Amino acid sequence: MNRVMNLPTQAPDIRSAFRKKWFWLWALLPIGAYYISWLLMMMPFPVFLVIGQWLALESFQKKKKPMILWLLNLGTLLITGLIITFLIEKMWTNKYDNYLIFFLFGTYYLFQCFNEWIFFKLFPSWRFGYWSAANLIAAVVWIVVLMGGKHALPFTVKQEYVLWFIIPLLGIISNSITGLGIHIATQTRYGL
Repeated sequence: MNRVMNLPTQAPDIRSAFRKKWFWLWALLPIGAYYISWLLMMMPFPVFLVIGQWLALESFQKKKKPMILWLLNLGTLLITGLIITFLIEKMWTNKYDNYLIFFLFGTYYLFQCFNEWIFFKLFPSWRFGYWSAANLIAAVVWIVVLMGGKHALPFTVKQEYVLWFIIPLLGIISNSITGLGIHIATQTRYGL
């Protein structure tokens, strides 16, 4: 029955991800890129983000193909950035801030779902769906926390705290979620 349903013989081991070096690099290097980008006036963040993710994936032992494919993620970030720039230009008033948060994180994580095809090329035992599901969960976390926090704590949290503490904390949480998506998707089927 499992072979027909294309299911693994045992449940995926989620806890083992927290013992892997690549997982912590995946969760923390983009946050380091975020801080460095703020110090450099935010311009190189997409490049630093891709470099941080590349370093994390480079240390992942299950990877079999060359990491040059991950540079395609720069194209994904470029398309996402253009869409977000267009949306910010159209909705830059306080009246539309909620829509801006929704489109910003929704667009970014939706385009990240296309990286499922890059991962399929990088890993010999890639299982589709886990990466996309993890990205959609991460988008929901960002949207719910930021929009909920905006309504629960209107104008009581300084912007510096949001930029330097809340956003990096949410980044670590969302990177951990997507890292778990990679970890589960790369577990081999049928114990092979």
